[in-house]
Amino acid sequence: MDSDQANRLRVAAHIALVLAGAVAICWGLYVAQSVFAPTVLAFVFGVVLSPLSDFWERLGLKRGLSALLSLVLTLLFIVLIAGLALPVADRLITAWPTILEETRSFIFQLQIMLQGLESAGEEVRQAMTGPGEDGEDSQGGGFGIPTTADALFLAPSVLGQTITFAGVLFFFLLTRNEIYAWIAQHVAPADLETQTAHRLKQAEREVARYFLTITVVNAGFGICTAIAMLLLGVPSPLLWGVAVFVLNFILYLGPAIVFAGLFLTGLIAFDGGYSFVPALVFLGLNLIEAQFVTPSAIGRTMQVNPLLIFFALVFFLWLWGPLGGFVAIPILLWALSLTKELSATRKEVRDAVRVATNEL
Repeated sequence: MDSDQANRLRVAAHIALVLAGAVAICWGLYVAQSVFAPTVLAFVFGVVLSPLSDFWERLGLKRGLSALLSLVLTLLFIVLIAGLALPVADRLITAWPTILEETRSFIFQLQIMLQGLESAGEEVRQAMTGPGEDGEDSQGGGFGIPTTADALFLAPSVLGQTITFAGVLFFFLLTRNEIYAWIAQHVAPADLETQTAHRLKQAEREVARYFLTITVVNAGFGICTAIAMLLLGVPSPLLWGVAVFVLNFILYLGPAIVFAGLFLTGLIAFDGGYSFVPALVFLGLNLIEAQFVTPSAIGRTMQVNPLLIFFALVFFLWLWGPLGGFVAIPILLWALSLTKELSATRKEVRDAVRVATNEL
């Protein structure tokens, strides 16, 4: 076997090993998502909250107290969002039979309008309700309402994930400087450790600054949506504003969920063509936010290829569901920022080696 064939086999073996390792990592993340998902979410919150912890320390608070204060504020914020979301979930469960019936009626009328055949519309209705069922008997539509037993079964898992999230977030905020120093110690020469640790913190600040900007934009988007829904007479406009604020952090999927919700709400709350107005108004506001407001707010410093964003979103949604969709973009931006800063460190190392070689 000549040297070229040996090199090709070696490269092929390396590629196969990398692919096998990637598959094993993905499988492990998927199987142990009850541990890894809250852990990664805690790291994301830790990076985003790092400026807040630095602010507490500048005020003279000790690092442990500042980390604890940031953790408490985070948990209170999550509880507040959950408290605002509970009425929405309760109304959704209560109105679900009506939503199904309105959807069936809309599809039935649309089929009649497009085909002009009442029999075709009847076939669609029968296909949706199932053989031997009418609209009234099938209003439940397979939507399983959680029972008390389900809640008791899920309670230990939720409690364990909450404890994992709180613990990882607290200790990350408490020891993040030591973590960055440890990474710098293992990736950079001794004379560049301090500078590398500073670069890692700079990557952290860039991601935190980006998400602070996005949070402000989403808050404004939510306020505008709430005002628009109030003027249109949509029920619970404040809750729609909160939903927009939270779900808009999940690119593409979040606005699509809000659009579908407003579409169904319009079918239930209004009659005729006005039923489509709430969803169309939200779509217009979303286009303004996505095409003009957000690009102007973040500038070009943190822009990422849309295909890479979409791939990360799809991967983490498959991996961890809705929670994966929330952490996908922060993880992507954090990884890109760390890669950029570490690449700059490696370039400085190469330049230093080149200068030392030339001097010799």
